[in-house]
Amino acid sequence: MKLLLKSSVIFLLSLFSNFCFAIEVTFVNPGKQGERFWDMVTETMKAAAEDFDINLEVLYAQRNRLNMTKLGVEVTQRLSPPDYLILVNEEQAAEKILQASKGKDIRILMLLNDFLPEQQDRIGSPANNPNLIGSIVPDNFGAGQRMMQALQECASKKDLEKPLHMLAIGGDQLTPASIDRNNGALSVIKNNPEIHLDRFLYANWNQQEAEQLTANYLQWTKRNNITPTAIWSANDPIAMGAWQAMLREGLSSNQICLVGLNWSADGLRMVKQGDMLLTDGGHFLAGAWSMVLLHDHHNKRPQNPATKLGRVSFQMQSIDQHNIDQYLEKLGDENWNKINFKGFSLKSTEKEYSFTLDRVLSLSKE
Repeated sequence: MKLLLKSSVIFLLSLFSNFCFAIEVTFVNPGKQGERFWDMVTETMKAAAEDFDINLEVLYAQRNRLNMTKLGVEVTQRLSPPDYLILVNEEQAAEKILQASKGKDIRILMLLNDFLPEQQDRIGSPANNPNLIGSIVPDNFGAGQRMMQALQECASKKDLEKPLHMLAIGGDQLTPASIDRNNGALSVIKNNPEIHLDRFLYANWNQQEAEQLTANYLQWTKRNNITPTAIWSANDPIAMGAWQAMLREGLSSNQICLVGLNWSADGLRMVKQGDMLLTDGGHFLAGAWSMVLLHDHHNKRPQNPATKLGRVSFQMQSIDQHNIDQYLEKLGDENWNKINFKGFSLKSTEKEYSFTLDRVLSLSKE
């Protein structure tokens, strides 16, 4: 009887702890404050946290991998660490933070950039690492592939001799999301002999660097009597830089096809005006999706403390001339509080999360 009473008390205390106290979450944002994509990740995360009554703390690493590691390690060493720590494996810098969490009462969720296979060999998977509960990552390979396919279709419509000359500008060569996005683009080129990729350059996600790289490329094509047909840009700021260089050379979207990624206000404006084919993305909403996952995970733990999320993957999507008006009408003001994020919580009858653009629009208030 005493054993039964003790078990009942422990169970009731766990329920009381879970439902009477808000979940404490810290997010180490690798970006700079004012860097629009990473601000959007934070904004959607805050909107969803409010829906789920989650206490959210955001620390900005200011695009400094050493600072990111320092901030993360400091969180794990607190006397009262948060229930959950959200990390991004930007430039593969999250491994030391996870190692520092060993033996601590803190659970880690990877966001947007998961550990690479060689890192997983050292740190283990969520199944055998007690601090790591899983990851929420977009399909960057599919996005890069989709973007390059759109460029190929656009360039093929131009009455030009083959092969079609293109430029690709990636973000970096270290971040897992960037590697996947780049490989997606390259997979299309590999299977399309009519495409000639003149150069694959890297702009460190920076608009100014992308503008200079594009200017150099366009001058090179002019000197060599080459007609450039398309520019693949790993994100919207890179596309903006490429566009500025095109304008300086007197070139337009009628001559060079251009794509970007992020669903940024600038990218959407360029698509609306016809200056860019599409902006792929929606992955900034992973900030919100992380709150959905942690809410669901936290509510399962009293029944099963060993609960893991595993790897949750979601598709990115293109916004082009076919759906841009619908998106702008619903979410053009970037007021993420209009979205009912509780509607994305996994129901007992559902096996997989549905993080799609259509569902985001359907769960957005007018």
